[in-house]
Amino acid sequence: MENGKVLNLYITMPDMIRAGHRMACDDFDCDASGIVGSRDYENGDDFTMVLVSKKSYDIIEEAELVLGDGVLMEDIFVDVDLYHLKPGSILEIGEVLFEVKGLCEDYRYLYAFAPELPELLEKQRGLIISPIDYGGIAIGNEVKVLQEA
Repeated sequence: MENGKVLNLYITMPDMIRAGHRMACDDFDCDASGIVGSRDYENGDDFTMVLVSKKSYDIIEEAELVLGDGVLMEDIFVDVDLYHLKPGSILEIGEVLFEVKGLCEDYRYLYAFAPELPELLEKQRGLIISPIDYGGIAIGNEVKVLQEA
């Protein structure tokens, strides 16, 4: 199993601070209710996050499209391709365990950037993951696959 590193982290700011503004950050804490301090923390739903591999941005670059960092709406950006993981797989990122829920297949908003983008990123836009426990994640933390489903 291949390990990787966290390259970037993003948080969506709560309503009191520029509602919906996504910003890069060096670290955050999360638990089963979400990213502590984010707009969606403890919203009552099963919380999921988006993990995106550098591979997705490599595909965008190879297609000669120019898009900014974080445009894929990721919470966690890593340098290792994990898109082969099936639902039920377990990841350890920093101090947090995550369960893989499946591939992120929401492509609709990508049409606004480039009509070909949804097709280019099919099954490679990201993974939906859900935190299992409380802990911190920081840029540079190791990403480990603990169990493949």
